[in-house]
Amino acid sequence: MNTRVTDTPSHPLTALGWNSSVAAAFDSVSHASEHLLVPGRVSAARRGGSVVNLPEEVPADHSPAVLKAARRDPTLAPCTGDWVAVRRSGDAWLVEAVLERSGTLVRQGIAKDSHDQVLAAGVDHVLICEAADQGPNMGRLERFLSLVRTGGATPVVAVTKAELAGDRLPEVVELVRSVSPGVDLHVVSAHTGEGLPELAERLRPGSTWVLLGTSGAGKSSLVNAIAGGDLMDTGEVRGDKRGRHTTTHRQLLLLPGGAIVLDIPGVRRIDVPGDTEGVDRTFSDVTDLAERCRFRDCAHESEPGCAVRAAVDEGELDLRRLERWNRLRREAERNRSRGDVRLRAERIRHWKNADRPGLRVLRTRRPAWRCRR
Repeated sequence: MNTRVTDTPSHPLTALGWNSSVAAAFDSVSHASEHLLVPGRVSAARRGGSVVNLPEEVPADHSPAVLKAARRDPTLAPCTGDWVAVRRSGDAWLVEAVLERSGTLVRQGIAKDSHDQVLAAGVDHVLICEAADQGPNMGRLERFLSLVRTGGATPVVAVTKAELAGDRLPEVVELVRSVSPGVDLHVVSAHTGEGLPELAERLRPGSTWVLLGTSGAGKSSLVNAIAGGDLMDTGEVRGDKRGRHTTTHRQLLLLPGGAIVLDIPGVRRIDVPGDTEGVDRTFSDVTDLAERCRFRDCAHESEPGCAVRAAVDEGELDLRRLERWNRLRREAERNRSRGDVRLRAERIRHWKNADRPGLRVLRTRRPAWRCRR
């Protein structure tokens, strides 16, 4: 008989983000299993197995059921930050199930037949790092914001390396604010300490964070500065201002203040998921204007009574931002269509495989109406 794990402040996994929602998800899986299960959180994932905090770190293989699900859909494989149910099997641990996810970062698959990739799970906040001396790259920042909002986490933006921007810093900050309305913004410097106390206050005990940005954006240096030690490896920035990948795999890190950081490699390309909601929330200024258009199906081109075009003509809305909104919406809709096609193909393949035994039986049976000679 499985034991219900209660959500109490003294629970061993509280420091890893254990809460009532995770407890309920574990209880649901535990009561339906014939095995004695215990909860844990994945601190690092690899092919066929994971490192799981119980809270001590242990290597765990993936059970046949988990491996089968991952072969069918790679997004179902355990990833860094996942809460899982594990059990003993002889001298080894087995991941028996992945608990219901919340706050995910999912990278859209690129090829027509490719699956999406879950970068991290169980995320409360995503700190998007934009280096002051490298940008800002408005389109990339909008993509990151759309990605975070689609997955259900709360975005926070940090303009890093503030000491390197010089007199251009106010302009950089204003540009970042213009594409991230309603998002908390921190101007920080791991070198001088500027803005670090205010940002550190946001990193509350038990909350799970991901730092998202390109290589060279100063993510590792920022975490080390907040932690007061070398918690993450740092690397040099090349002459073209692109950073080298100092993080090559995803892992879970605990900050001295009690916050949890899921360390993921820097990303240079992000395709928005097939969901326009994240894009529209990122472009809330544009969508608010679109609600005031005369026609509900307004394409915001040359239709009469278009509030969006009127705002562009009056200088209230940057035309380039409108163009980026249209581009990301088209991309999201295209990715959704591609995903639908892939799912349909998988269902057809599943149906065919399921029908094969029955077809073989039918082929070997002699028709009932055929007379014997």
